[in-house]
Amino acid sequence: MRKTPIALAIVAATASVAVATNAQAAAGCQVTYQVSSQWTSGYTAAITIKNLGDPINGWQLGWTFPAGQTITQSWGFTASPTSGAVVATNADYTAAIGTNAAIDVGFNGTWTGTNPVPTAFTLNGTACTGTTAPTTAPPTTTPTTAPTTAPTTVPPTTAPPVGPVKAFPTAVGFGAVATGGRGGTVYHVTNLNDSGSGSFRDAVSANNRIVVFDVGGYLKLTSTVLVKSNITIAGQTAPGAGVGVQGGEVSFNSGTNVIVRNFRFRMGTEDADQKNSGINWLDASNLIFDHVSIEFGAWNNIDAVRASNITMQYSIDANPIGQQFGAHTETGPYTWWRNLWGNSHNRNPLAKANTQFVNNVVYNYQAGYTAGNSSGHFLHDVVGNYFITGPRTTSASNYYYQTGNQQIYNKDNWLDSNKDGALNGAAAAVRGGATELTAPFSADTANIPTLSAAAGYADVIAKAGATPRDDVDKLVVADVTSLGTKGDLWSSQTATGLGNNGYGTLAGGTAKTDTDKDGMPDAWETKYGLNPSTNDANGDFDKTGYTNIEKYLNGLLDNQYQ
Repeated sequence: MRKTPIALAIVAATASVAVATNAQAAAGCQVTYQVSSQWTSGYTAAITIKNLGDPINGWQLGWTFPAGQTITQSWGFTASPTSGAVVATNADYTAAIGTNAAIDVGFNGTWTGTNPVPTAFTLNGTACTGTTAPTTAPPTTTPTTAPTTAPTTVPPTTAPPVGPVKAFPTAVGFGAVATGGRGGTVYHVTNLNDSGSGSFRDAVSANNRIVVFDVGGYLKLTSTVLVKSNITIAGQTAPGAGVGVQGGEVSFNSGTNVIVRNFRFRMGTEDADQKNSGINWLDASNLIFDHVSIEFGAWNNIDAVRASNITMQYSIDANPIGQQFGAHTETGPYTWWRNLWGNSHNRNPLAKANTQFVNNVVYNYQAGYTAGNSSGHFLHDVVGNYFITGPRTTSASNYYYQTGNQQIYNKDNWLDSNKDGALNGAAAAVRGGATELTAPFSADTANIPTLSAAAGYADVIAKAGATPRDDVDKLVVADVTSLGTKGDLWSSQTATGLGNNGYGTLAGGTAKTDTDKDGMPDAWETKYGLNPSTNDANGDFDKTGYTNIEKYLNGLLDNQYQ
């Protein structure tokens, strides 16, 4: 029986050093421990650690379970021991916490009898204080000589932009907290080269950047591209038919706080390493992908191990080759909202993690929403989705697949199994050995805009994927809208019969004039009272919390600031 979630906010302290004359070491952090879901003998807990002092890089969070609870699976940290007096040590991707920044971690656990929350925490050995405070007493006498060395760091001349919590106004789910390159440097991609100055590879090779595109077309890769942290990839700025990568993997390995919008990921057989995936989220956190298209991944279209707090929305995940798998996800949590999944053998997605799956369309599957009969126990909010069989579907009932040991909140999901060219399905029940929840595991699921399954289908068909739609995405949409009569499982991108070795073409175009190279065209700056000769990307002319360049970038997709 699922019980009502309970929450308790607790303030803990951490040591940090502030370099300034006559100042002492400051300490302070805030920890929120929330039991977000609870059932007979098991529960899920979410922990938010907010650093109120100077930046830290590496932490141990300590607490004592008061009633014999035990951690069975964790994300964002490792625990030793897992019961009693617990010491949680950061994962690589959660080690750094800046001033007034927060990270989210969590775990699944077991309980017997009662499940009271811990009442005290320590962080890096410092007991909870509830405020920022000196960790050593101030000197009782004034120094008789001036310091002989200067501070090792210089305070910033301006405060960093605070901004709203959401990545952009239409962001939802666990990845919506990402801020990407907000407040960072604007980098212009000026060519389609694989590497070198002005290339996409160079653009994402350093932290704290907003990447805009002065060119459109395919960026042909010869090896995997690694994307760093605090990055915004604004594919919507590309002229012509848009922009994407061809022939290689894009990896977000160990990256955090990344926004990607309106971009195409097309690996295919031109990648020499066919154990690569279209995109890789290994050890990544706080990512959001919006209006992206992912096809022709060999190992998986998406591979995500030890990844957390990720949203994919209004995107297309289709036509994987090789293993023909859509998305392999572990650790989590993940949000999938209004995506189109097409022509994939399995893993649509493989959800070995707590997952929100809302208003998606899954077409021509051999196994749909899958948990892999894992020994791990996960929670799934599956709401308003349409599962539609196609020519390569072998068993319509595998819309839920290998869901033993899982708990699923199943609401308004539909299955169209007759392949008759019309959308005329019936309600889809929980199956595969899963236990049905009577309410969502996540309180946030109610905040995600949700349509009926049929209305969600229409919205996804109209809007999912990168814009404008190219030949690859048009082929996927044509398969799906045939409602059972078209589609295949592809062994390579060449089997599609499209030009450019099966990848289709992306025409280039001419970028809009941007005199000061701040990422905002002169005409747009003039319209909104900005100076096209001064870099004012990080201003906030109407005090919304989004920077000027974010207003421009978001408006290109959200129909604001036009």
